[in-house]
Amino acid sequence: MAVSAIMTPEQVAEYLQVSPATVYGCIRKGKLIAFRIGQQYRISRENLDLFLLSNSTGQPGLRVYSDEDVERFIEEDRIDPQTQEIAEKLNRALHDAE
Repeated sequence: MAVSAIMTPEQVAEYLQVSPATVYGCIRKGKLIAFRIGQQYRISRENLDLFLLSNSTGQPGLRVYSDEDVERFIEEDRIDPQTQEIAEKLNRALHDAE
């Protein structure tokens, strides 16, 4: 089954290989975020992914960075004084226009 961006509880149940009653129970308990259209529920793929992540037994694979990596990121993101001055002038102009 292809997982679309918006699914019915029945489609989620089929995808997760559980009963629709299980999906509806998760919705009623607030564990699975859904929205209503008339009398029907719909679940976004993003909310399904969050539900699966929050109910997983392990930690998500987080990247580990060394101190050198962090220093390099900071240096790469640093802007030169001229660019900083231009940004500050633009910010002042925007605030003065309000």
